[in-house]
Amino acid sequence: MEIKIDTSDFCIRLHKDVAYLKVKGMQDQEAVDFFIKTIDEMLEEYPHDHFSSICDLTELILSSPKLARQVNEAIKRISNSLHYEYNAVIIQPRFLQIVQAYIFSFYMNNTNVQTQVFRDVPKAIRWLDEKGYQTDELKEFLMIQSN
Repeated sequence: MEIKIDTSDFCIRLHKDVAYLKVKGMQDQEAVDFFIKTIDEMLEEYPHDHFSSICDLTELILSSPKLARQVNEAIKRISNSLHYEYNAVIIQPRFLQIVQAYIFSFYMNNTNVQTQVFRDVPKAIRWLDEKGYQTDELKEFLMIQSN
């Protein structure tokens, strides 16, 4: 299963059992609703049992706690439906402590997903590679994006 979505709020790719999500700017209710709908549609057709993700939050502007809780509910649906094992989060170093606290207080709250914070995408990908996930197609996409 592959998903390719590019909007002004999100870049989403799903290659096999690894999802890449880049969040751009501040998320309003419309963007959160789109994210939730995308998760629900993905869960209906997802052919694998295991799942991992790379979340690039380097361009994220933190939204309201109310919206963050809605995102958390969608993430919990993934972890309740699939064996959502690993979540690699990329954050800019200067906002590390603030965003990291927000992620664990809201987005990943009450999930059983092992989440690790990174400062760059290559280290996040290596971490998932070490866990046995196939990231080759994602690496190709990200290399094209960076050029």
